[in-house]
Amino acid sequence: TALAKTPAGWPCVEFNEAVRVAKRVNKPLFVYFGFETCPYCEIANKNTFSFDALRKRYSEHYVLAYFDIRGNPDDLITLPAGEKLTRAAAIKQLRTVPVPAWMFVAPDGKELLLRRGSRTPVEAFMQYDQYVSSGAYRRASFEDFLAQRGLREARPPE
Repeated sequence: TALAKTPAGWPCVEFNEAVRVAKRVNKPLFVYFGFETCPYCEIANKNTFSFDALRKRYSEHYVLAYFDIRGNPDDLITLPAGEKLTRAAAIKQLRTVPVPAWMFVAPDGKELLLRRGSRTPVEAFMQYDQYVSSGAYRRASFEDFLAQRGLREARPPE
């Protein structure tokens, strides 16, 4: 299966393969939902995913997956918990439209965090990583995790 346009230099693999790898290596998934001609994805790729430090950090902490929402709607998708759905049904169940969207998923299939937006700053992705890679998701919501540290979720400049 050909991948749609992923951020340059990011070693993303197709979703079904990423699910298999995440289970094997027991790492969470970072799933990028988009499609090749998505202008908003291109903004995110250029302004956020172009940061080398972010790519290195995420490559180390996660199995990087790409989910093409414009792929064949009848393709069979296997979710991390083992459920098999068509791509169309998976998109609906995962609530990943509009794009770009990102989801962190535990190897057992538990959704850890879902966010979206073409202007999400690098600082927000660093916060997401601190929350997920530290295992804080086991004890608190993302909002509580930040509040306990006197922080708010990083937002794009106005």
